[in-house]
Amino acid sequence: MGDVYLDHMTRLPSEVQRLNDQFEVMTEIMGYIVHPSITLPPAPRIVDMGTGTATFLLRIHPTYPDASLEGYDISTALYPPPSSLSANISLGELDLKLPFPEHMHGKYDLVHVRMLILAMLPEEWEPVVRNLTTLLKPGGYLQWEECEHVHATWVQGAPDSRVEKAKYIGDLFQNSLRGRLAHGWNTLPDHMRAAGLTSVTSDVFDSERAPQIRKRSTVTIVNLVFTWAHMVNSKTPSGSMFNDDLNNLRREVLEEVESGTYLRYNVHVACGRKAPL
Repeated sequence: MGDVYLDHMTRLPSEVQRLNDQFEVMTEIMGYIVHPSITLPPAPRIVDMGTGTATFLLRIHPTYPDASLEGYDISTALYPPPSSLSANISLGELDLKLPFPEHMHGKYDLVHVRMLILAMLPEEWEPVVRNLTTLLKPGGYLQWEECEHVHATWVQGAPDSRVEKAKYIGDLFQNSLRGRLAHGWNTLPDHMRAAGLTSVTSDVFDSERAPQIRKRSTVTIVNLVFTWAHMVNSKTPSGSMFNDDLNNLRREVLEEVESGTYLRYNVHVACGRKAPL
């Protein structure tokens, strides 16, 4: 089906830190890594699809030291070195939009997915959820988290905060990618029910739930937006869609963040269970 993520983003080594920061910020806003409603056996089989830098597996390993932990992505470019992984963590290359090998069907107690919105076309969400459910054991869980970037708002956190440059680049990001950003986070619970999952839950967390990381959360999104902006510039034949030099614009946006400006957005978590036998 092709790697549509690369239409707007990159997998350069510099992305490792951004993606790891994004994971930690979302986790702090949510307050958990594995949904509290999920009960796993002592030695569960867990797979992280679209694993990226494998941060999810590395973070849950101490909690489930006896688990079998697998991660797959369409690209291995951002994987940590195999020598840095515990013996029970394995990484491979798979496209979650294609049918999985038969030997993976019905194998996992937990299938986890996080932040694939820029890798998904609007019509792909439902078939991908159906595809992922084939991996579940009876009684197994599917958990998927996404950010609601399309309705994110810039807030002047202090009377003298400035927001003009942040809003300028933020609006460009939202409007240019609206076709992708407007989908998925709001339909995942329905797709899970349509795929036959039960006990479907949907959590929505305001980023203001963790005001102590406002600045860090905002800088993480700023880094996402400018990764996209640099990719747009590199692919624009006429040179640039931006009137400003991107490095100067990023510096001005970060100065606005230092003045108290921050981004407010929602994090969505959908979780469903395959019926036990």
